[in-house]
Amino acid sequence: MDKSGVQLVKELVETSYILPNYNTHLIEKVEQAVDKSKKELDLIIEEEDPKSPQISSALLYHHFAMRRNKRYLCVYHNERMNTLKRLRWQHGSTLPSEISENCSNNEQNYFKNYSQLLTGYMMNIELDLHGYFTPPTVNDLFIEVRVLTDIGDIYTNGERDIVNLKKGTTHFLKRVDVEQYIKNGQLEHITNN
Repeated sequence: MDKSGVQLVKELVETSYILPNYNTHLIEKVEQAVDKSKKELDLIIEEEDPKSPQISSALLYHHFAMRRNKRYLCVYHNERMNTLKRLRWQHGSTLPSEISENCSNNEQNYFKNYSQLLTGYMMNIELDLHGYFTPPTVNDLFIEVRVLTDIGDIYTNGERDIVNLKKGTTHFLKRVDVEQYIKNGQLEHITNN
C-alpha cells in the first residue's frame, strides 16, 4: 500500500514552517496511486464476476484506497488554502517572499483572488476589516457599549451618521467606530458573559 498520502498530510502537521514548500512530487505519487486503483477497479469490473466474495473484497479495497488518497489530497490542499486565508488577514494583500516561494502558482493566484475579493467586499460594505487578524463574525462587527464619560457627537458609518455618546447611555455600534473610545476608558464593552 502506497503511503504517499499519509506523508503528504504528515508533512503539513509536523513542519515548523508556516507553509511548507508545495510538494509536487508527493502529490504526483498520490495521484498515480489513485490512477492505479482506478485501473485495477476497471480491470476487475471488466474481467471478473463481481458477485464473488473475493472479487467483491478486491473491488471494495481498490475503491476505498482511491477514496482515501483523494481525501489526503483534499486535506492537504484545504489546509494550505486555510493557511493562505489566515496569512491574508495577518500580512495584508502581499505575502512575505519566504512564504510566497513555498506556494504553487495556483496557490499564489488563489491568494491574489481572495485578497481582491476581500478588498472589494470591504469597499462594498464601507468597512475596513484590517484591524482583525482573523475574519470577524457578525458578533465582532457590532458591539454593545456603555458610555462612561460624556463624549458628545461622533461620526459613524463612514462619517455618514452621527451618534451622541452621553454618559450612562448604551449603544449598539460598529466596533471599529468605538474601539478607540473603549481603549481610552470612555466606553465599556458590554458582554453577555
